[in-house]
Amino acid sequence: MKPELHFFIGKGGVGKSTTAALCALFSSLAGRRTLLVSMDPAHNQGDIFESRFGEKPRKVLPTLTVREIDADYWMTRHLKETRDQIKRTYLYESAFNLLDHFKVLQFSPGLEEYALLRAFEDVLAHAGHQDRIIFDMAPTAITLRFFSLPAISLIWLDELTKLRSLICEKKEIITKIQGPGQPVQGDRVMEKLHHLAERHTRLRDRLVSQATRIHLVLNNDRLSLVEASRIRKRLGDMDIRIEDLLVNRLPPGQSADEITRAFEPVKCATLPLATEALIGLPALRRFLETQGDIFPRLL
Repeated sequence: MKPELHFFIGKGGVGKSTTAALCALFSSLAGRRTLLVSMDPAHNQGDIFESRFGEKPRKVLPTLTVREIDADYWMTRHLKETRDQIKRTYLYESAFNLLDHFKVLQFSPGLEEYALLRAFEDVLAHAGHQDRIIFDMAPTAITLRFFSLPAISLIWLDELTKLRSLICEKKEIITKIQGPGQPVQGDRVMEKLHHLAERHTRLRDRLVSQATRIHLVLNNDRLSLVEASRIRKRLGDMDIRIEDLLVNRLPPGQSADEITRAFEPVKCATLPLATEALIGLPALRRFLETQGDIFPRLL
């Protein structure tokens, strides 16, 4: 059975990392095998848990594991694999000097988001034994491009496949002209395009699956509300539904009624402003003991 996926997204500084950590700890203490993945370049989970994390998952509790995604590692790996693929596929690359310009790719737009998507794919491939995977996401702009990338890639791949089909038809005509009985060779580029389309279809379907839930974190202020509304619209355009809102750090005496009305019918939950810094397992546990009643609704 595939694990549930929970994404904590929102404006920078609203407390995504802390709420994701609290949710992961609650899930773990409830007996669910939980993996907390930091996709945020700031990697606050190490500070929150007062521990060092990296690409190799590290256990914090018997049922709680934390992994930090190293975007630079995944960008480097992607570029190397792309370079190797060019060498294997285009035996005539020296004529076009393709590899002479390869280093420019490291500055190409969207590379960081694609690296995160590769990391996401790796997380799914190696976390089959987990019950839940909780993602502490990057700031809004990167997160939105991350969610849109599989669908956008499929559009490009579809057009490239059509173009390649025309090329293959021309190659087949040339092969027949060369003489009857000449075998029509398989096209490695077309095979690669089909493989990429299958991968991105799986990723797109996973992001819109019923087992995937998006939690939008915000504070009770105008800037948070405006950006949260923008996030909701952008995700809606991708057919990705926000499961619930989490108004974090709500001061005593304030209500989230305006946010609740603005986002109906999306469910809204609130977390009060903590009375102590939520750093370290003891502090996180104490907060859950008094305020953990909202997390069953999130999970």
